[in-house]
Amino acid sequence: MTTTQEKATRRARQVFSAREKAQAVLSVWSGRRKPSAVCRSMGIAWGLLNSWEKSGLHGILKALGQEQVVPELGGLALGTRLEKLLTVPGTEVATAKGE
Repeated sequence: MTTTQEKATRRARQVFSAREKAQAVLSVWSGRRKPSAVCRSMGIAWGLLNSWEKSGLHGILKALGQEQVVPELGGLALGTRLEKLLTVPGTEVATAKGE
């Protein structure tokens, strides 16, 4: 059990809007900012930013009707961080057979 003094010294929990999360993730994916700079400016841990990135990628793929990652992305120039997210170990890659 924590004492009242310990509770008073803890940081208040920050709540970020969906827009703030999206802006943070897109600034990293576009290469405008480094992940460490985003985390530092927002006062968040790297793991939280990483979680936002994975959620964003999952949402994008779901909106596109893709259950799996598609290797052909129409020649889009992706940032290295986004390319790494797309090649997560254990993720099966869908192919465009029959289309």
